[in-house]
Amino acid sequence: MDVEGGMSLQGENWPWVAAGITLLMAAALVPVARRAGWLDWPSGRKQHIEPTPLVGGPAIFGGLFATLALAGVGTAALPAACALIMVTGLVDDRWPLSASVRFGLQTMACLVMVFVADVYLADFGRLFMDRVLDLGLLAVPITVFAALGVINAFNMIDGVDGVSGSIFVLCCLSMALLAAVGGRADMLPSLLVSAGAVCGFLLLNARLPWNPVARVFLGDSGSLLLGLLLAWFFIDLGNGSRTGVERAFAPMTAVWIFGLPLLDTTRLMASRWRAGRSAFSADDRHLHHALAQSGLSVGQTWGVVVLLSAGFMVAGIAMEWFGVPECIRFYAFIATGVAYLRWMRVHMFKE
Repeated sequence: MDVEGGMSLQGENWPWVAAGITLLMAAALVPVARRAGWLDWPSGRKQHIEPTPLVGGPAIFGGLFATLALAGVGTAALPAACALIMVTGLVDDRWPLSASVRFGLQTMACLVMVFVADVYLADFGRLFMDRVLDLGLLAVPITVFAALGVINAFNMIDGVDGVSGSIFVLCCLSMALLAAVGGRADMLPSLLVSAGAVCGFLLLNARLPWNPVARVFLGDSGSLLLGLLLAWFFIDLGNGSRTGVERAFAPMTAVWIFGLPLLDTTRLMASRWRAGRSAFSADDRHLHHALAQSGLSVGQTWGVVVLLSAGFMVAGIAMEWFGVPECIRFYAFIATGVAYLRWMRVHMFKE
């Protein structure tokens, strides 16, 4: 069966297999990356002090899809789209690409999702009480725009050891819970194996007793790959538009689950536009920069960011669970977003 249409996977050990393969691949790729120069070099905006191998993308890709192959699960569009975006990031890590080339290749990966896998946003759910906001002819461009938003928001949140991987795992577990109770148990294997693969990576990336510093980084290859996976899962589980496929949760629930990266990216882009700079230029105004500048350690910054992100997820799951009207979820998110943006401007950056 196709991964994008739902998987059938026997046994509860496959996430552990994915973690093990990813861990082994990451360790094996470290000397290769050092010789080839695929390294993240220290700079004024970064907290690490030694060149660190950027092997997260290839390791997670290998761990995830090797596990699916070992499990005998047929795949089609998902690995192709993931390979395209992972290689895009891998090249960009070594030889920086122009913004137009990056977005062009990311868009191609999203179009594979839409036209090959038939995964797209048909509507925005019931944002206006009982009326479904159908997208009609705008379904494809809005789906691509939304997927690109998730991909690049996830890329921007990657800045502290263990943060991106931890948020990805929590997102997958949140969706797995909702899929299990929402009639989409077919997606549980893909979600859990993806989470398992990233857990294997975190064993070398997070600040743990045996890791005083991160030994490997995601790099653009990893952050773009994980961003695409999240976008794919959000849209697949939240659309319910394809024949015979149930919607596991409302589109607004996906927005809440991904709330912190979404709001922080919106804040960053608006700040850069106000300053007359490119929305995708680098700076030190991310949430993790603000927390570090306030005196928190790397581990404390990780804890605050992950807890904030988990808070959004818990709120989204609770509103889905208790059947809160989608319009109320929408307005609640807007209010929360305004409060977050004001807090960041006034208390963190003193604007």
